[in-house]
Amino acid sequence: MFDYTREQIIKALNDNPKDDAVKISAEKVAEMKGNKLLEGAFSSLEKARAFYRDRPLYSIPFSMFKRYEVDGDRTEFEYAEKGYFMHRGHLKTWALSTLFYGEDEDIRLLEDTIWAICDEYTWSLPAHMNGNQGIYVNYQPDRFTIDLFAAETGQAIAEILQIVGDKLNPLVVKRAKREIKTRIIDRFIDGELSDFWWAKGTNNWAAVCAGSVGMAAICELDDNERLATMIEKNLASMRTFMSGFSNDGACLEGIGYWSYGFGYFSYYADMLYKRTGGKINLFDDDKVKLVATFPTKMFFYGSRTVGFSDAGSKGGIGLGIASKLMEHCPDMVIPVTANMTAGVEITGCHRFAENLRSFIWAGLERPDVSDAMKIYPLADAQWYVANGSDNFGIAAKAGNNGEPHNHNDLGNFEVFKNGVEFFADLGSGEYNKAYFGSGRYKTWHCGSQGHSVPIINGKTQVAGKDRKATDVEVNESGIRMELIGAYDAPELTSFTRELNFTPSPAKAVIKDKFRFTGAIESLVERFITRIEPKLEAGKLIITASDGTAVTLSYDADKFYASYTSVVTPDHVGKPFTFYTVDLTVKAHENEMSFEFVIE
Repeated sequence: MFDYTREQIIKALNDNPKDDAVKISAEKVAEMKGNKLLEGAFSSLEKARAFYRDRPLYSIPFSMFKRYEVDGDRTEFEYAEKGYFMHRGHLKTWALSTLFYGEDEDIRLLEDTIWAICDEYTWSLPAHMNGNQGIYVNYQPDRFTIDLFAAETGQAIAEILQIVGDKLNPLVVKRAKREIKTRIIDRFIDGELSDFWWAKGTNNWAAVCAGSVGMAAICELDDNERLATMIEKNLASMRTFMSGFSNDGACLEGIGYWSYGFGYFSYYADMLYKRTGGKINLFDDDKVKLVATFPTKMFFYGSRTVGFSDAGSKGGIGLGIASKLMEHCPDMVIPVTANMTAGVEITGCHRFAENLRSFIWAGLERPDVSDAMKIYPLADAQWYVANGSDNFGIAAKAGNNGEPHNHNDLGNFEVFKNGVEFFADLGSGEYNKAYFGSGRYKTWHCGSQGHSVPIINGKTQVAGKDRKATDVEVNESGIRMELIGAYDAPELTSFTRELNFTPSPAKAVIKDKFRFTGAIESLVERFITRIEPKLEAGKLIITASDGTAVTLSYDADKFYASYTSVVTPDHVGKPFTFYTVDLTVKAHENEMSFEFVIE
């Protein structure tokens, strides 16, 4: 995969002009401004202009920088009005405004923003620097840590200088180029790959970091020998990144992280393709084309998506990247249930590469959509995804408890109807030090106590790659697995979960079978929902605000039924409520079987 020799790389660089890869013509700008598909995108840009025009640029205080080391908090440094991503919001907004409008105010605010970002002590997040006070011990190397956001920052400014740099003050341009060279390009080219753990990673970091650094280098380097060294290193990272996808093309981190990681892979692949005159084409690979189609299999009615791990179940697919991938992958089908968007977000991480390409990659005609295949048995990923009648959808998984952005969730499932998630995966919790440390599985989001899986003798599932489902079978009808390995319960000798699905009329049947040889103190079948449920004899009824309902039926003679409301912080620290529904087994036997019908 991606086996290009150094000689091939240098020849391709020497034979093709740089400007074709990094410049945007006036004709292209005019085309984008007249593209009816981008009317909403330009409207969102106007909203961003109004938002950031009223918010001054601040120097980020040290008191905010040190919070992560002091108490593990990330939110203040990253999202406060004086924080890191506020600078990136300004950068994205005024760069796009300068490209499309070029008013004096746009240029002035862009210059001020680049200057402020050059003032930052580091472009990395404190949470991604060497912990345990490492940032105080290794002052200089850690200042130049290349994490996701340092790499994105270098890429963003480098590309901005290429597309609108002629409108900026030469001193701003000169200073920015110096910072990109020192913090990003020299740091990566002159370092060893082993200096960067993500360079051999299989998750989104490998593509985002390597792709961003590579794009910055393509923009900045005129020395083709040095650029070739960068490309060789990047191709190594991209190979390991692609190895992290299952043979089904599935991203175990979910569609959100597919959009992030494979998105940056695509941005880099496209720029490299143009820089080499098509001689280096990373899209021309069978697995890449398979991975490109992954999100088209993940949608349910109402643009809801499979939400395992930290992914979350709300999403769409960008109009720009959908259009670009369909150029390279003619077999790609966008399901009619997927929301395709192009725009500029007001808050968030403000990824300039993504925002710019939502404009420049959008075609003049909306890509065709159709009803894709409704059932996807992804045997290698050990996922089952299916759509049925009446806008009913279901997803279930096996896998292991050491996956990227892992949750302890073997046997977990989600149920959707009419765009509402009835049985839920809670997605990502608040990102702080504990969430990525020893406290991760104490959270409702990551521990199996917050998933629709049993609690056996008071024990929840255990983390680790060796904690895996076995004897997994995935086919058109459903998924079956042995889950004894998920629990530290020596008295348990077998636990199989089988989920079978009938598309019309839509119905899912879950069959759990347990075998014990020791004492059984308790067995609880737990189910998770964000909607307050109603319990009747033998029925769990969940009704959405629009009146849509889903019912889970069970044998009332075998269980005591109860539910509890839980309040916990979401990804940005905002409290929300969900409900644990517990069906507690009344009479314990060495062998027990239970059936739950969801319709």
